[in-house]
Amino acid sequence: MKKLMFVFILLGGLIYLSPSEVMAQEVITNTVDAKTQSKVEKAKVKLKNYQEHHVKAVEKSRNLRANFEKKNSAGKLSPNAVEKMTKKMEKQSKSIEKLEKKMDKLKKYIEKNS
Repeated sequence: MKKLMFVFILLGGLIYLSPSEVMAQEVITNTVDAKTQSKVEKAKVKLKNYQEHHVKAVEKSRNLRANFEKKNSAGKLSPNAVEKMTKKMEKQSKSIEKLEKKMDKLKKYIEKNS
């Protein structure tokens, strides 16, 4: 009787751990890898776009600063104009910081999942 129960348990274990289930689990992990790879590719494209926007934003910030310095040193700006220009420059610097944070986040994601 004990031998018969042992055989049934052994057969149940073999059926439970059949190679088809093992292969099915491998297929699932491969599809997950494909999904993460596509996400990584999209992240790389976004990173490239953010870098382009960052270059443009830095250039715009430099131009704003140069114009402000030029006009302010010549004394052509009223106090209201000075306030507006400083607000513009602060806003531009904040947008640059946001872009840098987004780029750092994407770089970390790409490094983690590559």
